[in-house]
Amino acid sequence: MNRTYLKTKTSTSRHGAVHMLVTGIVALAMSVAAEAGNLILVGDSTLASRKPEQRIGSWGDSMGDRLKDGWKIVNVAIGGRTVKSIQNGKNTGWQKAQDAMQSGDFVIVQFGINDAAKKKLVDIPEFKEELAKFAKVIRSKGATPVFCSPVTSGTYGKDGKFVRNKSRRKYADATREIAEAEKVDYIDMTELTSQILDALDKQAGQDLYVGASTKNGKSIFDTCHPSKAGAKRYGEAFIKDATTRKLPIASIFK
Repeated sequence: MNRTYLKTKTSTSRHGAVHMLVTGIVALAMSVAAEAGNLILVGDSTLASRKPEQRIGSWGDSMGDRLKDGWKIVNVAIGGRTVKSIQNGKNTGWQKAQDAMQSGDFVIVQFGINDAAKKKLVDIPEFKEELAKFAKVIRSKGATPVFCSPVTSGTYGKDGKFVRNKSRRKYADATREIAEAEKVDYIDMTELTSQILDALDKQAGQDLYVGASTKNGKSIFDTCHPSKAGAKRYGEAFIKDATTRKLPIASIFK
């Protein structure tokens, strides 16, 4: 009776040791894999890379100096693109993203600004369907999708108070809904950036956008695209939200 007990105990002990060894190996492999990778950015002009001499900033690229060693940004965002048009053509941003994607990578997807434009309109049902496809492809590559709503516009009323962008809120809600349905982490950049502008006066808020500039020889006031200062502020808001909520993507930032 005692021998049987001892034998069983030894067998169980060995099994436990093997289990702990396997678990440790898996954990170590995951740890090593997480030490390096790509942060891939897929989206529109507010996310797209910019030249140093340009006044426009990329809130995605602005997070580069916060990445841990071994991580790098792969920015395939393109100005003027919708959740559909980013996929068009042979050498599209979306194709470049897929070519770069590796297991363990994180992929930020942000659309909803151009999708609302009359000439490019992607209605809400189709918008959500396309986002769901993105999540499926990203996961098939072993990467992790992170959906973001579009950053808000720097619009102020005659009373000098910030005016929330209803169009971007509409697509933000759609992004959140499909993120919940697909169990994808979601960061509400529309709300985060709106909160920042809510707390600033008109001058300080508009300083976060390109503001007065010239396009095709005409003077314009750009309240759509963040300035480099605005991009930096918005990138920090993304990191803070991800860190506060302990989202997996927070682990790649220092």
